[in-house]
Amino acid sequence: MSGLITPYGIRSAKAAGFGVFALCGVSVLFFKWKKKSMLKKKALEVKQKLMLAIQRQLEQFQNEEADEKERILVMDAASLIAAAQSGNIDPVIALKAYMYKACSATKILNCVTGIIETAENVAVRLDASQAKQCLLYGLPVSLKESIETKGMDSTIGLAQFIDSPAKDDAVLVKVLKHCGAVPFVKTNLSQMMFSFESSNPIFGATVNPHNLKFTPGGSSSGEGALIAAGGSLLGFGTDTGGSIRCPAHMCGVYGFKPSLNRISEKGLKGLPGRIGPIARDMDTIVLAMRALLCPLMFELDVDVPPLPFNEKVFGSTRKLRIGYYVDDGYNEPAPSIKRGVIMAKEALEKVGHILVPFTVPRPADAMRLFFAEIFSDGYEGCRNILKYEQIDPILQRTYMISKLPEKLRWIISALMGLKWSRIAQSFYLYGGGDKSVLRLRKLQAEAYAYKQDFHNAWLNEKLDAVVCPPFVVAAGPLRCLENIPVVMGYTGLYNFLNFPAGIVPVTKVEQSDIDALRNYRGHYGDPWDKHIKKTSELSLGMPVGVQCVALPFQDEMSLRVMKEVQSALS
Repeated sequence: MSGLITPYGIRSAKAAGFGVFALCGVSVLFFKWKKKSMLKKKALEVKQKLMLAIQRQLEQFQNEEADEKERILVMDAASLIAAAQSGNIDPVIALKAYMYKACSATKILNCVTGIIETAENVAVRLDASQAKQCLLYGLPVSLKESIETKGMDSTIGLAQFIDSPAKDDAVLVKVLKHCGAVPFVKTNLSQMMFSFESSNPIFGATVNPHNLKFTPGGSSSGEGALIAAGGSLLGFGTDTGGSIRCPAHMCGVYGFKPSLNRISEKGLKGLPGRIGPIARDMDTIVLAMRALLCPLMFELDVDVPPLPFNEKVFGSTRKLRIGYYVDDGYNEPAPSIKRGVIMAKEALEKVGHILVPFTVPRPADAMRLFFAEIFSDGYEGCRNILKYEQIDPILQRTYMISKLPEKLRWIISALMGLKWSRIAQSFYLYGGGDKSVLRLRKLQAEAYAYKQDFHNAWLNEKLDAVVCPPFVVAAGPLRCLENIPVVMGYTGLYNFLNFPAGIVPVTKVEQSDIDALRNYRGHYGDPWDKHIKKTSELSLGMPVGVQCVALPFQDEMSLRVMKEVQSALS
């Protein structure tokens, strides 16, 4: 009898098995809770240390060289560099002036995430004998938090990257120092740089200098806010789908997204994206590009083609044939945005350029392909990296959708599509769909065909450039930019195509723009169209920009059109 398994023994074994299973489940949950608690504690400590560091800087520089600080802070970048080169301003004093201004700004805007402790040593060691050869000599420069700086964390809003300092400077930082610039602070960004908003669980939300209840745009939110507040003359952000151009437009400053690999991306944490300048005036944007496209950049990164700044294209006086559109047919912009494009069009016509209407081919297809490209792993990488993290509220919806089984996501998307086709598409896109190599190759072929169609449409009109909306809305209340696939059409298109594009501020939202919203319907009549209208009703007085686009590696043409728009409207 001892060798027999009795019913009682079977029940006991099942109970024991269930107990082990339950214990394992509880252990896993406890481990997750413990890990999340630890990361949350580390994030809190980082924020507290930052606040103390900022307070120390303010106390240290509050009464130091007060008159000189004021003189420095009213200069533009070119004047400050010239004064430093001639010896009329000490680069160390310039650094202290902007350190104080940046720390003062972040007390209000929450835009700075770190003080670069080595900045003063860099300023002290500048070689005055080489000043004339250094195009950015003595200029304090701010950097987005994701750009690696030796000895500092680049967390991209994730606590797991706290206490993981970079072992070396990014190539951009090395070249900036070579050009005489002094990197001095790092600035805030949205978590994982994955939204047009401005917050993450470590550093919190950055706000817009023009309205402290409004978003500055993202993901280079800290740069946009700091530059607009006068806390930096030149900063660098990154742009995967509009993350330089969105905050430039919403904060009323200039921003430029170069073509792929015109500026090295080595040493960039997180999502790959174009690194580009943000500044308060167009001349500083041009100066930054002129300085960075130098032999050292080409030497440090073999992926950067050795293309120096093309002075012939930028300085040409040839009259241009420029396309324009105020609406891509996918996402109708607010009236203020349309008016900004028309202002730029008319200003360019007055100085002799030819402006012709341009139609964006199949914009919905472009967004579908762009997002399928971004989410080719089915969002698996993002799910894994967020596993133990505090997830920013703006990403919660995206994260939860991505965790749904693909078939369920497809069913929900299909049901939504019966009424709201655009929102249904964006719902499904968050998961990326089938992850097979075959599907990826099909997408690549489809993407190539779309790019050819767009290029042919451009060539058929014999265009030098295009001016168009920078975004669908002006800045609105915090968290108004949640639906990424819908809002990024005007910027993400040119990442997908690899066309250089920049933002020029042209006007502000007027009461007439608010009044015109009475007739706003959008193209789909879906909740997002209604959201655009509701958000725009609150945007009175907020900045409005225009986007200037050129063909791949014709960056200097995009910059020239930006400069022409600025000059024609000033």
